[in-house]
Amino acid sequence: MATYVDREYFIPLQLKDLIDFLVDGKAAKTPTRTLAGAEGTQFRQFAELVQSHYHRSFHQKFRDLKESYGHFDPDTDTPSLSPLPADQRDAYLKNLYQEVKNLMLKANYRELTKEQAIATMQGASLWGLEMDVCWDVFDHIEIFYRGDTTGVRTIRRWWKLWMKEELVVPEFNRLVVILKQRPHSRLGHSADTKSVYLKMFKDMPKPDMEMVLPGTRVMLSSLDKGMIFYPVFSGLAIVLYKVLADLIGFKDIFALGTAVSLSWSLAAAFAGYSYKSYVSYSNKKTSYTLQLTQSLYYQGIDSNAGVFHRVLQEAEEQESREVILCYFYLLKVGGPNGLTDRELDDLIERELEDRLGIKVDFEIADAIYKLEALQLVRKEGDRYRAVSLEQAVRAVEQSNTQSSPKSSGWSLLDRLAGKIT
Repeated sequence: MATYVDREYFIPLQLKDLIDFLVDGKAAKTPTRTLAGAEGTQFRQFAELVQSHYHRSFHQKFRDLKESYGHFDPDTDTPSLSPLPADQRDAYLKNLYQEVKNLMLKANYRELTKEQAIATMQGASLWGLEMDVCWDVFDHIEIFYRGDTTGVRTIRRWWKLWMKEELVVPEFNRLVVILKQRPHSRLGHSADTKSVYLKMFKDMPKPDMEMVLPGTRVMLSSLDKGMIFYPVFSGLAIVLYKVLADLIGFKDIFALGTAVSLSWSLAAAFAGYSYKSYVSYSNKKTSYTLQLTQSLYYQGIDSNAGVFHRVLQEAEEQESREVILCYFYLLKVGGPNGLTDRELDDLIERELEDRLGIKVDFEIADAIYKLEALQLVRKEGDRYRAVSLEQAVRAVEQSNTQSSPKSSGWSLLDRLAGKIT
């Protein structure tokens, strides 16, 4: 069974496209109709039932998460009639953080530790400025990502006559931050330290990750510091030197007055240059902030409770994709003899790569468990054999009818808790 360090479990296919690919061979490099007539229709029915099965369970989980998050949601306009007791907040917060972490990992996100985040954000941003992140402003922070890829950004440099230049930059396809703030001078007196914030971004360049964190400040480069402070200190030193020299060396009151006037003229000139340097730096920082704001406007996907909805939808669709793919290849390729989990894993990865150009690390153990839970496979020794399409449709229909939404699929996450919590 092949393992990859440069691939992810996430399968980047819409469910409709996946089903069309399996049944009709659509979008494949070598289109081949696999299921024709009544068999194709029945497989589509099976796929719809699988989607309904996971939709019910994940919808219930969304309601549970939304209820738990309601006590800490900064956007809520429906305050609870039973406020959370102060002595229970820590326990509720701990449970909420664990629920969110389990959800993110179930949706095939990976956690970025503080140490990894610091290493990732090292160096100047694409806009040439360093940012200082103060980790002390956070009472709790967790960062999750999916899709460790590269992207292309267009910038202009003055020494290249402001001509457009395309840069390949490392980025995360999806980035989710969950945080709770604590009182700190960097946040000011009006900072909300009781709520829990969730933010979701797309196509986030790694050096720019720091810009999405509160309490971050722009750091002066050595050149910027020199442009601002050197004229000030050098001008002040020259003025003091001139004044002292004039006071010691001149006897004539008129000559002394002329010298002092000249000294103050020099001081004014240096002060003007210093002010110009500071304004130049301020304009640079303002331009940088504007670029960040414009970038975040297009990169921000969702906030707070909306993040739950998006991630749950991603997890729901991922569950469906895994079951549909796994059952299909067991049915069509495994035949009466079936396949081992190693053979099935390699087959699915090879088919997706060769026919669609999609490289994934298929999560075979989780997929097999879901098939067994839905009674879609029979295990004989180390081999798995798919039940017929008629039996598969009946099995999923029966599961949808008999099981409650709360126990009909999210229990998979509970089963994996030992691995991912």
